[in-house]
Amino acid sequence: MKKQFAFLFFILIILFSITSCSDKDNEIEETLSLSKSQLFFKVSSEKQSITIKSNTKWEIDKNIPLWCTVSPMSGKGDVTITVEAKENAQEVRLTTQLLIKTKTKIQKVSIQQEAAPPAPLEGYYFPLLTINSKNGTPIISKDDYMDATIKIESRDNKGVIKEKLMEADTEIKGRGNSTWGMEKKPYKLKLKESAQVLGMPKNKHWVLLANYSDKTLMRNELAFEISRRMGFAWTPRMQYVDVVLNGEYIGNYMLGEHIRVDKNRVNIPELKATDTDITGGYLLEIDERKEEPVWFETLEAKMTFCVNTPEDIPADQKEYISNYIQNIENIIYGKDDVNPVEELPKYLDMKSFIDYLLLNELSKNIDGNLRLSTFVYKNRGDDKLYFGPVWDYDIAFGNVNYDNCDMISEWHARTRAPWYQQFFSHPEFENMVKDRWNELRGNELSDANINTFIDNMAEKINVSQH
Repeated sequence: MKKQFAFLFFILIILFSITSCSDKDNEIEETLSLSKSQLFFKVSSEKQSITIKSNTKWEIDKNIPLWCTVSPMSGKGDVTITVEAKENAQEVRLTTQLLIKTKTKIQKVSIQQEAAPPAPLEGYYFPLLTINSKNGTPIISKDDYMDATIKIESRDNKGVIKEKLMEADTEIKGRGNSTWGMEKKPYKLKLKESAQVLGMPKNKHWVLLANYSDKTLMRNELAFEISRRMGFAWTPRMQYVDVVLNGEYIGNYMLGEHIRVDKNRVNIPELKATDTDITGGYLLEIDERKEEPVWFETLEAKMTFCVNTPEDIPADQKEYISNYIQNIENIIYGKDDVNPVEELPKYLDMKSFIDYLLLNELSKNIDGNLRLSTFVYKNRGDDKLYFGPVWDYDIAFGNVNYDNCDMISEWHARTRAPWYQQFFSHPEFENMVKDRWNELRGNELSDANINTFIDNMAEKINVSQH
């Protein structure tokens, strides 16, 4: 019995072995291949395909990042799958891989997507001013105008052109004194027809200030803002623009109002040669360079007053205004036993005279000692001389290192301008200056107000300087 059982067990083992060998001989080897092993996607959303070839079932590992989708995720036999990469908003290259599996085989697909380009600097972009001179001729003269065209376009917060704001025919020439010799040059525009420019009142005459000496680009505008807060009758309006001249970007400029007699600027009547009332209509510039055709000099302080308007001044008008200015100087110096404290306010507007001093002391304006770029005007029917408008502050606010202009604790105009020297010799006038300063510092010119203005202006300008 035992022998029979052992024999049957032996026969079963042999039969099992034969069957097993037969199954192995009949088993098919799995195959898995891909039409591509790498995919490269652009930044934008894009689809690409891969063909999977296999003799059995396969599936794709589900561990796929959200920026990438695959369809279908499984199949059998030869199948084309679609791989889609969403738009890449990141400034980094994206990478991943697909794992495609059967029971015994694995294939990998490397996937990469380009990084998004650096995002344009978000912020405030100034209008773009494009100037084309006739035939692209270089602008080399301060005296002779040449024909040109201008176009002003607004831009969105990425610097992309948004809309055309104006287009006009103009004449253009150089301007400035020492600034004309600098690498970045200032210009004067004379439109063929009066027009509003960037919200500023209609006129033909405009300036482009280069601010080359002021690497912050803010000093002129800060001085103008202080002037407005002080309440000067008129302060030149300015708008920052980025300028392209004859196809070349030449930098950030201030496009704004030229100082001249006009109802929207220095609002005094135009004085004609035939007028019988010659008491007003005068716009003068204190300028020791004597660059206007008509000028006169005071006897005591030796201050040079150039006649800006009227341009062709008759002899009687020149005599009137020069005598008028000399009379003010005589009062300041106390000539003929006159009492300056009583008499000076009758002929000199004290508010503008004091505010002009304070602005130039605050800014440490090197020209603020009544020798350059100082404008005054005389209206008809008004006995007083008015100081302003303010002008030319690109080397103020510590931008030069002489005449105490780089020091915050020393005087400049008070100790160097003869009229102010005489003015401060009277305690009554000195107290008027103190009172006005305290009034301004308690409100319009407080640290908080001025610092906020500077910060906001700097944030806008920063975009233009990149």
